[in-house]
Amino acid sequence: MSDDKPLRWEVRQRLILIEARLIWAGCLTTQDLRGAFGISRSQASKDIALYESLAPDNLQYDLRGRCYRAARSFQPRFLHGTSREFLRALRLFDPESEHPLITLASETAAVELLEMPEREFDVVTLQRVNTAIRERLQLRVDYQSMRVPEPRPLQLSPIALVHTGLRWHLRAFSLSHERFIDVLLSRMRGVPELLDEPGMSADEDWEWKSIVPVRIGAHPGLSAHQRAVIETDYNMQAGVLERRLRIALVPYYLRLMNVGKDDRKRPPEQQQIILLNPEELSELDRLA
Repeated sequence: MSDDKPLRWEVRQRLILIEARLIWAGCLTTQDLRGAFGISRSQASKDIALYESLAPDNLQYDLRGRCYRAARSFQPRFLHGTSREFLRALRLFDPESEHPLITLASETAAVELLEMPEREFDVVTLQRVNTAIRERLQLRVDYQSMRVPEPRPLQLSPIALVHTGLRWHLRAFSLSHERFIDVLLSRMRGVPELLDEPGMSADEDWEWKSIVPVRIGAHPGLSAHQRAVIETDYNMQAGVLERRLRIALVPYYLRLMNVGKDDRKRPPEQQQIILLNPEELSELDRLA
């Protein structure tokens, strides 16, 4: 990010750690850099000086604490400084990790993460699914649907993997159903068989290649002050949170956001956000 030439990767990583400590840990010393990267004290001092030259209003030295702290005029230069970024580091935290940004998560304020358990599947399943997508091949797999009591064989032509916030789905053309469907990787029984038969292109999946806007707003039954808080919570612009999504992914997003066609019928204190364009999505059969 230097104005003269790009920073080397290893230098950039050290500058990122400097900024991350300022945001999340509240202080920075040369020892933090030395311990994380195994560099000398003089190199750590040079890195801090370089950071100061690139972000001159971000650092101030605390004589009492003998460390650098974020100045009041602090603005992130190498990170976004968002809660999502912080959460990503917390999720990745491993006490035995050698990644300095991830290890830093152990030194932050007390934080507890309460999340739904991830659905697991065999690593070979992921490897063969990825191979089928990349090389456009077909798979044969035994699949346990909740609509029938026993697993049934499916012949699939995969086009993409989708993570919906909790589970991994496979978007594929099913030769057994003669249409594009979504299947859960965790419900595949055994290991998929990779076939030599050519698969289909994503361009043949209209619901995958077509994009539609999904607009969400605060419930109109809330007071003006309550709506203002909701709009801030969801980072709405002009009272609207808009996501442009593949049509095939719209149902998952609506479920994730807990919105749909009956939002306005529920009390505003329960249904704080509503879907603003249900008619448009209903015409696409996305609200079924």
